[in-house]
Amino acid sequence: MELVYFYDLKDSDVMNKKMDEEFFKRLGPTIRDCKIMGLDKEGVCMYIKARDELVEEAKKLLADSPAKLLTGDEGDKALRAFKDESDAAEGGMGAMFG
Repeated sequence: MELVYFYDLKDSDVMNKKMDEEFFKRLGPTIRDCKIMGLDKEGVCMYIKARDELVEEAKKLLADSPAKLLTGDEGDKALRAFKDESDAAEGGMGAMFG
């Protein structure tokens, strides 16, 4: 399962503490500036890709945080951007070691 969350830059300290928790260290979400991901938002996008039960646990842990789940067109656009970034990285590794 894959999800993208958004939070404002002003909430970075709170979210950095959250990401220092053992669960999120193991989960390893990808964090990028929203502008880089092609969204017209000032803030940070957090991409989570994991087994369904881990994603559900992440949703519970993020429920009381400043991070908000991106849905609809924004969520789809962000997911595509993260997938494209991942595909490009895998393609680069394949070119290096292929």
